[in-house]
Amino acid sequence: MTERANGGSERLQCQLRYLVKGVYTTRDSQQALAQELDELLPKADAITVLPVVQGYSVDLEIMDIAPFNRVSFEPYIADHVLADAVRIHCESDDEIQIQLLKASYF
Repeated sequence: MTERANGGSERLQCQLRYLVKGVYTTRDSQQALAQELDELLPKADAITVLPVVQGYSVDLEIMDIAPFNRVSFEPYIADHVLADAVRIHCESDDEIQIQLLKASYF
């Protein structure tokens, strides 16, 4: 669903699901990662960080991806926002891997 914003442009919403592998999962790092993502993504409607084997599943629901478009938004989130938040709040002995599992725009 798209909605008209004040400037007449359409609002594009997005759902992203990532798998972050190669980090130690602790309650503290899980909470810190979720809080950091909440601060970095003010247009996020929901942020879910769940532990998996040697990592986290990260689900993001974004209300409006402006000023980005479909092509530029996901790489920006993976390469900058999520990668930086994981490096800051998660410990790892190995290489951290971030894999996009799902991207939906509506």
